[in-house]
Amino acid sequence: MSVRSRLAAALRAAPEQSALVDVAASLRLVDIARMFWPRLRPLRGWLVLGVLLLAAAPAISVAEALLYQRLVDDVLVPAAFEPLLLLALLYIGLNLLSGLVSGADDYLATYVSQRFLVDLRRDVFSHVLSLPAATHDRRRLGDTLTRLTTDVAAVERFMVTHVSEGLGALVRLVVFAGALLWMQWQLALASLVVGPLFWWISTRFARLTRDVSRERRRRGGSLGSVTEEALANASLVQSYGREDRAVETYDGHNRAIAGAELAASRIRAVFLPLVDLAELVGMLLVVTMGVWALATDRLTLGGLLAFLALLLQCFGPVRTLADLVPALYSASAGVERVVELLDEPVGGDRPGATPLPAGRGAVSVRGVSLTYPGTSRPALHEVSLDVAAGEVVALVGPSGSGKTSLARLLTRQLVADAGVVALDGHDVADHTAASVRDAVTVVHQEQLMLDASVHDNLVLARPDASRAEVRAAARAADAHDFVEALPGGYESRIGQRGRSLSGGQRQRLAIARALLRPGRVLVLDEPTTGLDAEASRRLMAALTQGERDRTIIVLTHDPVVLEHVDRVVSLEAPLRTGERLRAVAT
Repeated sequence: MSVRSRLAAALRAAPEQSALVDVAASLRLVDIARMFWPRLRPLRGWLVLGVLLLAAAPAISVAEALLYQRLVDDVLVPAAFEPLLLLALLYIGLNLLSGLVSGADDYLATYVSQRFLVDLRRDVFSHVLSLPAATHDRRRLGDTLTRLTTDVAAVERFMVTHVSEGLGALVRLVVFAGALLWMQWQLALASLVVGPLFWWISTRFARLTRDVSRERRRRGGSLGSVTEEALANASLVQSYGREDRAVETYDGHNRAIAGAELAASRIRAVFLPLVDLAELVGMLLVVTMGVWALATDRLTLGGLLAFLALLLQCFGPVRTLADLVPALYSASAGVERVVELLDEPVGGDRPGATPLPAGRGAVSVRGVSLTYPGTSRPALHEVSLDVAAGEVVALVGPSGSGKTSLARLLTRQLVADAGVVALDGHDVADHTAASVRDAVTVVHQEQLMLDASVHDNLVLARPDASRAEVRAAARAADAHDFVEALPGGYESRIGQRGRSLSGGQRQRLAIARALLRPGRVLVLDEPTTGLDAEASRRLMAALTQGERDRTIIVLTHDPVVLEHVDRVVSLEAPLRTGERLRAVAT
């Protein structure tokens, strides 16, 4: 089983409402590094350069410490001015070089991290857009958004920022330790005694940090979902007077996040003083032995001060390495959520899938059955249906009878458990999803609009459509007149989800957009929603009269629509699990 599969299985097996879910055993830190390392391979040349810069910085610090020793022993102690000018020039030169190296290292680190982050965000976003419709239906949008932003950034921190910090700390520690051993090996060994103490403290707190971070991220995803849901349905909340309840739910999730933050603060309140104490113990031990070294002429005053200056810098990387384990576990909490998202199976094409051949739009459904994941009742059971090319067919039936599921099967958003869905005699499962969706256009019952102009919303179906073609499609959908009446005509912005328009206007724009797409099959899901009877008749007449260049399947409850179709097919909803779902021509 793959690393991602093991993690996803552990997450599914864990209780959803648990405050702290322990899945770290399913995904080790080395597993995470191995999983995402291929993304860093194209940047390995820059990483090598970064390592060289990391080594240059502590080398400059060692040179500055040695100059400090000469300043004390050759200038301050004997009160001599002669060497001061040369030492001052050397100090200035090293300072400028240090600034240059530091700036280059910071720019390079930012470049590598942003390259990694941009590519990862693009790929995760592409993966999410490729997920089947059923997966989007069961996932909360706010939680998915949090995973795409905050949690993806956690992957970058784990793979680039924290690893770079750890590698830099290790290089600095090696350089400083080597310099300390060269200056006075007895004092150096005494100072390095605190290293294991730092490591012990950090590993003891790593598990607590990981658990709190996981809870904080889980609560953050829930808060995003609650916020998105309440704001997206603000009118509904206000209509039913549920503002107080929405605020209460929002406040509850905020308080849970605050609780996790306070828990993290309590951990830091214990962890940081222990690290400071370990550092102080090491420093006092070195000062004590330094007095002995001075008394026995093993070290000059300048040498001792330079040693202490280097030692203070040496404790920095030791502390960074001690902090690294909790930081990695903290970031891994977000990585787990991204991995879980990536583990969602994409509805891809079969091996050897080919583009759908050209045809006129004949639809054939043979013995199709479909059950949604997590449900026991079938949405469709052994359904069979034939629609001739150019025919206008109304698909009617009560809610839950499977009309929308059939539309999703035609566009390969869902795959049937059994049976065959064919276009012009070709099983859609044997052909690429992109070519199938080019052939079948669906106008959803929910009018999906962008926060853009009318023109931009329409050409979403075909970006190369001319303005004349856009207006012709709008006329065919009975939308041209109301669009021309808008303040900016076709350039008028319609607001988020088209909320500046009425439901009927959005519906007609959605149909106009579908007519711009050169598909051979058009599926209309409740196309007359929001329209009065007269407007419905005008719309259906425009769609069905004249030359039939495409097959039209209408999913509807509206009797007005039935006046304009060639045939009505009734889907009778099953009354109990396993009862045959019939497609009956009337």
